[in-house]
Amino acid sequence: MGKTTEILKFTTQDGEEIQFPVATVTGDQPGPHVVITAGIHGAEYPGIVSAIRIYQELEPKNVHGKVTVVTISSVKAYESRSMFVCPVDGKNPNRFFPGSQKGTYTEVMVNCLFENVISKGDYHLDIHGGDMVEKLEPFSLYHTGAGEDIDKKSKELALYYGLPNLISTSTEGTWPDKGANYANSAEHGIPAVITEVGGIGLLKKDDVEMHLKGMRNVLRYVGVLDEEPKKPEGIVEYDNFVWLYTPVKGLFICDIEIGDELKKGQTVGHMEDFFGEELAEIKAPVDGKVLFLTSSPAMKEQGLIMGIGETA
Repeated sequence: MGKTTEILKFTTQDGEEIQFPVATVTGDQPGPHVVITAGIHGAEYPGIVSAIRIYQELEPKNVHGKVTVVTISSVKAYESRSMFVCPVDGKNPNRFFPGSQKGTYTEVMVNCLFENVISKGDYHLDIHGGDMVEKLEPFSLYHTGAGEDIDKKSKELALYYGLPNLISTSTEGTWPDKGANYANSAEHGIPAVITEVGGIGLLKKDDVEMHLKGMRNVLRYVGVLDEEPKKPEGIVEYDNFVWLYTPVKGLFICDIEIGDELKKGQTVGHMEDFFGEELAEIKAPVDGKVLFLTSSPAMKEQGLIMGIGETA
């Protein structure tokens, strides 16, 4: 019972140090163990700060069970302000779970995180905040295919978190979620969800508060906190998450905005070369809503433009 903070340390086979700042609240009463991870991407600040704030506000006398918070899961990415990837090996941690002790730095890092922290929990919330070139509408993702019970509980975590857009994903889906933190947890029998609020490298009070509101409500729902949870209304659900990429490198000149409703075949922008000549017109591949959008025009070949929640 009580509150503790520590820096968990591990070492790769090459002698590189891995650190995780971990804060734990152990309640005065028995209950479930909820693991919260933030900073899988080190420049997603609303997720990181909201994870710190939930630890600060929780008190053991009000907690049933335990809440373990990893405030920054990719410390080296945080320290270098690295977008999406770990700067040591250039890999995106959210593509390599459960990792490997014999892999590269990122693979060892996520393996240590999963085996020593996440796998100990009964529920898992992976908190994100939109990276430095991501504009987004708040949304949650949950994995399907882990079994009826785990799928159902994961969806309920997402619903009670209360973000306005909810997408189910799978290993073989339009956007395959294999290797993602939340999907890996679900496949190991731990109901899990990823939540996205924020974007373009900004730390806004409203974004932090939206995350905190969601975390508090989930903690009520699973029984960590006494208050009755509120089941949010008006959440729009999508069965497919479609990512759109550029066919060539150059500048992407965007014609749409975040949150826009698209029609299949609608022009969303075009690619130009470095002298302003049009190279390709980019069209929406499906009907749906723009849930995230790359805010930078700088694109390599197969550069990620946007993510669309596909509507039937």
